[in-house]
Amino acid sequence: MLILSVCVVNKYLYKGKTTQTGLWAVTSNQTQQYYQENKSARLSALIIVCIGSFLTPLALSAALVATPEIARDLKADAVLVSWIPAIFLLCNLITLLPSGRAADTYGRKRIYNWGSIIFLAASIGSGLSTSIEMLLFFRGLQGVGAAMFYGNGFAIISSVYRSGGRGAALGWVVSCVYLGMSAGPLFGGWVTEHFGWHYVFLAMVPFVLLAIVLTIFTLKGEWVSDTPQRLDWFGVLILASWIISLFIGLTNLPQPLAVVSLLVSMMILYWFVRRSDQIEAPLIKLRLVWENQRFSRSLIAASFIYAGSYGVQFLIGLYLQYNLGLSPSEAGQYLLVQAILMAFIAPIAGRLSDHYPAYLLATCGAGSVVLSFTTALFLNDHSSIWLVILALAFLGVGFGLFSTPNNSGAMGAVSEARQGIASALINMSRLLGQLFGTALVTMLMSLYIGDAEIEPAYYDELLTVLHWTVMFSLCCAVIAMFASFSMRHIKVRNEAA
Repeated sequence: MLILSVCVVNKYLYKGKTTQTGLWAVTSNQTQQYYQENKSARLSALIIVCIGSFLTPLALSAALVATPEIARDLKADAVLVSWIPAIFLLCNLITLLPSGRAADTYGRKRIYNWGSIIFLAASIGSGLSTSIEMLLFFRGLQGVGAAMFYGNGFAIISSVYRSGGRGAALGWVVSCVYLGMSAGPLFGGWVTEHFGWHYVFLAMVPFVLLAIVLTIFTLKGEWVSDTPQRLDWFGVLILASWIISLFIGLTNLPQPLAVVSLLVSMMILYWFVRRSDQIEAPLIKLRLVWENQRFSRSLIAASFIYAGSYGVQFLIGLYLQYNLGLSPSEAGQYLLVQAILMAFIAPIAGRLSDHYPAYLLATCGAGSVVLSFTTALFLNDHSSIWLVILALAFLGVGFGLFSTPNNSGAMGAVSEARQGIASALINMSRLLGQLFGTALVTMLMSLYIGDAEIEPAYYDELLTVLHWTVMFSLCCAVIAMFASFSMRHIKVRNEAA
C-alpha cells in the first residue's frame, strides 16, 4: 500500500499540478532559472541527493558485516553468500548507463524518484527474505534502484548549481559517499548484533521514504533534453552481456573459465563500440565521449585511481589484523583515518574547484595517492603503526582532493542536455575501476594462498600480495596523475554523449 500510494502521488504530480511556485510542469530552462534565483531550493536539492549518495554505499558495505549471520540463518553455502554484494554491484553496473540515458530523455527527477521507489521496495523485500534466493533477487533489485538515483544525483546537482557553486555542492555529495562507506560496517555490525540481519535492510526504509517525500514535494521542476532520443534497448542488452562476461572473467581469475569469459567480453565490447558508430541513436556515442578530451581524460583518471585504491584498502585491513595482530575493531578504527580525511577534505576541495583549475587540484590529489602507495611499499611485519597511519592519511587527503574536482570538471565539460548520461559514465568508471582492483587481489590471493585459511604460516604470502598490489596501484595512481595534469591546456567543448 505504501509503494502504491507513493506511485499514485508521483503520477499525479507529473500530470502537471501547479503549486505556488508554478514549477511542477515547466521547461528545463524555467527550472534552471528557478534554481538560479532560489538558494533554498538549491539547498533542498542538495540534501535530497546527499541522502541518496549516503544510502548507496551504506547499503553495499553494511550488508558485508551481516553476511556471516545471513549465511547461518538462511543456511546458505559460501558461493551463494558471496553473491550478496556481487549481485548488487553487477545489477548496479548494468543499470547505470541505461538509467542515465533515460534520465536525459524522460526527466532526471522522474528517474531519480522511481529509482528511490524501487530501492525502497527492494529494501523491504530484502529485510523480509526467508531464503537466500529471495534475498539475492531483492539485492539485485536494490542495485537497479541505486543506479537510477545514485547515478543520476551528480546530474541533478550539476544542473541545479550550473550557474555557480557546483564544485562545492558536489564536494558535499562526495563527502556523503565516503561517510556511507565508513558508516556501513559500523552500522551493519551494530544492527546485526542488537536486532538481527533483517534490520540491516529494514532500517534504511525511513531514510529512503524521507528522500522520496522530499523529492516529490520539494524538488520542483524537471530536466529533460530538448532533443530526446529513444532508448537503445538492443544496446542495453549488448552492454549487459559485456558487463556480465567481464564480471565472471575478472572474479574467477586465474581459472580457465575466466580467460574464456574475458575473451568473450572483449569481443562483445568490440561489437558494442562498432555498433555505437553505425546507428543513429546508440545508447552512448563513444566517439563524442572520446573527442571530448576533458571529459574522457577525467574518466580515465577516475578509472585508474579507483582501480589502484580498492585492493590496497582491503589488504591493509587484513595486514593490520594478521601481520600486526590488531583486533577487528582496532583495525577498523585505524582505517577510519582515511575515511574521515576524505569526508572532511572533499567539500573544501569542491569549493576550491569553483575558484581554481579543477585539473590542478585533481593532480595534487592523485599525487598524494602516489605518496600513500609509495609509503605502503615499506610496510612489513615489524612496521610502526604510524607508518600505516601516514599511508592512510596520504590516501584520504588524496581522494578528498581528487574526487570532487575531477567530477566537477567532467560534468562541466558536458552539455546540459547530456548531464544524465555523463553522471552515469562517471559512476561507471569508478565501479569498473573497483572491479578491476578487486579482480587483481582475488587473483593474487588465489596464486599465493589458494583455498587455505590465512594462518601464521601464510602471513609472509599475505605481505607479498600486499606489496604486488601496492606496486600495481602505484602505477595506476601515476597514470591518473598524468591524465589529470594533461588537461591543463584543454578547453571545454560541452559536447553531448
